[in-house]
Formats: sequence, structure tokens, C-alpha cells
Amino acid sequence: MRVFEEKSRAELIGKKSYWQISDLGLKQVEFDYDPELLMLILDKARRIRDEASEKRHLNLRFIRKAHVAIPEILELVHYPGRLDRLSELAGTALEPYPVSVISSTITFMGANPDDGTVAWHTDGVPATEIVPLAMHDIDGGELQIYHGDYEAGFTRLGEHGALPERDLITVPHRLGASTLAQLMRVLHRTAPIRSGYRVSLNMNLRSRDQPFIDDNPLYYLAADNPDYDWIDQYLSDVRVRQVPAYLASRRPAKS
Repeated sequence: MRVFEEKSRAELIGKKSYWQISDLGLKQVEFDYDPELLMLILDKARRIRDEASEKRHLNLRFIRKAHVAIPEILELVHYPGRLDRLSELAGTALEPYPVSVISSTITFMGANPDDGTVAWHTDGVPATEIVPLAMHDIDGGELQIYHGDYEAGFTRLGEHGALPERDLITVPHRLGASTLAQLMRVLHRTAPIRSGYRVSLNMNLRSRDQPFIDDNPLYYLAADNPDYDWIDQYLSDVRVRQVPAYLASRRPAKS
């Protein structure tokens, strides 16, 4: 398994952090996913691309709840050996993110203003696997991460409208390789695309043993999904998984 990029969380943000699922910052490695399955997902995404045009978030076009529109994504989510491999890379046991409206997305990014790129933000989900499905003649569009505290970064953006280049970590995407990253409370964006385009599949994950480590509050999800048809799923997960795991983590260890 060829490794292209690897950084710890401390290397990304320049300090140790408490609210994290592991020391993972990001790892970009070759994958063995079935190329025919990836092409099928891409073809279906392109067919329904226009349906995503009215759902704009962070200045890009995307398909939310992509596995519902394209069921083959679930084959990739549960691809043989995938979770074991990603858990090993992350240094902690991972599981698919359970809230359907945010568990998988497909993004269309390009120089065309109708597509755009991802603006500066931090993730609500603990971890994400980014799988490029297509990259054509692309100039720009790298993953850029602010090397520092995310609140300080947001403050600098508010005061100056930009972040110094010297404080940015730039990671190019590669076909045939996925990027597993813990970008919760890490300020990042997609660099502006000057030409070409990229289509990517994001499959979100969280800690199996600490599912309560999460930054997706209800208001944030509701802002993008005002129909609230996902709320019972969210509350059930809090009740059945997050609260018991949190209470267990607070109990003193037996001697």
C-alpha cells in the first residue's frame, strides 16, 4: 500500500488537542476499490448532477445523502476490508457515520461558477475518506489546511479576508488514492480551481468506541436539511449509542 501523504493531527494544527478520535491528521494512500464500481458511481452521479444545483453549501454543488440516490455507494462503504484498513490507518476502530443526511456526499468542483470549491470551514464529522472519482485537466483544487488553531484562523479571515500562504499546508488529490483525514476543528478548504474539474465521493466516519466525539450540532444539520426527516435517526443514535458510550467513558477504571 503506497503512502503519498501522512501527517499527525498535531502536525496539522501545531499543537496537541483533546477533542479528537486519535492522533490521525491525514493519510493519503492507494486503494484497491473496484474501478468498475467507482465508474458506475461516477456515471450515476453525473446523471443526477443537475438535481444538486439548488443545494449549495460552502460554495459548491453537491449531492447530500449520496448513498440513497446511488445505492452502489453502500457497496463501497462496506467494501471487504475497508473499515479494518481505515481503522489501522487512523489508529482507532472506525465505523460509518450513522446519520444518513451527512454520511456520504458527492461534490462537483471546478472553475465553472456553477460548481465552485469548498470555502474555509471545519468539519462536523470526526473523520472523512475522500475518494476522487474524476479529475480532468485540473489546475488548483488541492486540500488546504490552516496550520494553527481554527478559532485563530477564523479570526484572521474575519479581519484580513485571507490567510498567509506560509501558514497553509497543501495536499494534492490523486486518482487511485484516497485521503483519510480528521478535520473536525481543523480549518481547511479546497483551493480555488483555475481550470478543469474534480468529482469526489466523501464517506464519513467516527470512532466506534467514542461515538460522542462529534461536532455536528442539530442547528448545523437542520440548516441544510430543514425537512427534519432525519431527526429520529439522530436522536436514536444519541440515546442508544452516544450517551451510553459517554457515560462509560466517565466511569473510573477498575483497579
